[in-house]
Amino acid sequence: MATEALEDERVLIEEAAPEPSTAAQVVGEIVGSFILATLGLGIGAAAFAAANQGAVEDVTWFADIWPTSFGWALCIALGIYCTATLSGAHFNPAVTLALAATGRHPWSQVPRYIACQIVGWFLGAAVVVALWGSNIKRIAEAQGVQYGEPGSETFGSVLTTYVPNPGVFGTGAEGQDLVPISIGFGAEILGTALLLLVILSLLETRHANAPASWFFPLIVGSTIGLLIMFLAPLTQACFNPARDLGPRLMLLVMGFGDVAIPGPRDGAALAVTTIGPIIGALLGALFHDRVMRPLIPGVDREPALTQPGQLAREPMHHMEISTSLLGHAPAMPAALAGGNGSGTEGIDLVMLDVGGTIYDDDCFAQALLRATQELAGSRFNEQAFWHLYDEARQHQSPLREALAERFRIDSKQLSDRAESLVEYTPSALYSDVKPTLDLLATRYKLGVASQNDPTTEALRRDGLLDYFSVIATPSTAGAHKTDQRMWKWALDQAGVPAGRAVNVGNRLDSDIRPAKKVGMRSIWLLRGEAPPSPTVEQLTEPDAVVTSFSGVPNALAGMADVRTPASVR
Repeated sequence: MATEALEDERVLIEEAAPEPSTAAQVVGEIVGSFILATLGLGIGAAAFAAANQGAVEDVTWFADIWPTSFGWALCIALGIYCTATLSGAHFNPAVTLALAATGRHPWSQVPRYIACQIVGWFLGAAVVVALWGSNIKRIAEAQGVQYGEPGSETFGSVLTTYVPNPGVFGTGAEGQDLVPISIGFGAEILGTALLLLVILSLLETRHANAPASWFFPLIVGSTIGLLIMFLAPLTQACFNPARDLGPRLMLLVMGFGDVAIPGPRDGAALAVTTIGPIIGALLGALFHDRVMRPLIPGVDREPALTQPGQLAREPMHHMEISTSLLGHAPAMPAALAGGNGSGTEGIDLVMLDVGGTIYDDDCFAQALLRATQELAGSRFNEQAFWHLYDEARQHQSPLREALAERFRIDSKQLSDRAESLVEYTPSALYSDVKPTLDLLATRYKLGVASQNDPTTEALRRDGLLDYFSVIATPSTAGAHKTDQRMWKWALDQAGVPAGRAVNVGNRLDSDIRPAKKVGMRSIWLLRGEAPPSPTVEQLTEPDAVVTSFSGVPNALAGMADVRTPASVR
């Protein structure tokens, strides 16, 4: 029986997999881009060489549109399967820039990703040239075409992209008239916008038809395949600046000269296949985030998944003893037993902090991180942020003022923005809260003090609101926790003198000290933003110290044994 009980208390803990290292990102983007270039460009080179050497009769580009589309779709799927766990499988500067512009990817990593993508596409093109280059060169010579001369775009299009597609419209002025630059830009912008719309929709976890993670690469690849059928005759369906630039650099090595860079049409066609996809990706991502995503019922404020790599990286699992040690009702102290429900000697009101006492403090820490990043812009440094966070936590000193000074932003603006972003999720509720509240509610009036106005909604959602007769927030009390006016307001609402009230919180600077200044007693809960190693001086400030919320009833019982002076009764 003892063994069974122990097994019942073991639970599987799921944690997000760690973010990939710099080396993983570099290898992932280079290898993934290399796979796409080698296989995708290789399919085109093989078809071109076979068709022009008479090995296959009546083979033209358009007749090969289906195998070309299907081949590229599988190439992209394979690239994602192989490297999504390493780098997120971008392979495309337009995708990287769109993810960064919408807050899904760090801007500091953008140059690294783009450089690796171009390198991967260049290396893939080099392999294709090594295998098929001599055959294609002989075909050009047999047709009297010199690399770098007008008309050699047909051979260059085996590797890079041109507007219009030389295999359909030829290389002369007539083809350029049929496909003006404006049409080329429109095709690239539309195609890349649709691609980003599909990618971000697949990452939306509240999408009713969101596919299993293993199916994601096939859908993305199929999307590219469909777009190739639709738009490749116009621009060769580039949608990817690195897919154009990497192989185009290989054309320079092969001697294509101006036909490679700047290319025909005085470089305007090159702008279509490099700048067009970036514009399209940004528009597609913004349309998804601003128009489509807010209309999804019950959507989270922030997407749970932001990159394809998060689908590929399995969460880390390990066994831990269940929090059932905290999640059951604490034993009732003798001093509290047998009472009439109107409090114990000397204590009528117990005020509780929200963050760190009821909900995990990480909710607010992440909101503060985002707010600081938004307001500081290019001045933001995450390492410096966490250094100040840890320092303020250890010394129990004001954090927002330190952040405002370090990043040169307004302290009040930072506070307001962080409070607008904070969201206490159901999973952030500590397991010892409900059983302990059940006990405390039979003996005391209960209240909460919070820096954040959304607190009430979180308490209502989690079935906690009815425990509390006092809800002190900036909007109800007209002051923050560091202001004595909030505590005086709470005492007035409860009709309890300060000497008969106790505050429970995990921070000295915003919970313990302000409450003590108005005459309340205090219990310091050592979790959340409490220091990992409190000093002797810090431990002497509160009237009692506990390490779990379930220890509060015993602490209150001990404090009740100390008779309250008549002057405060």
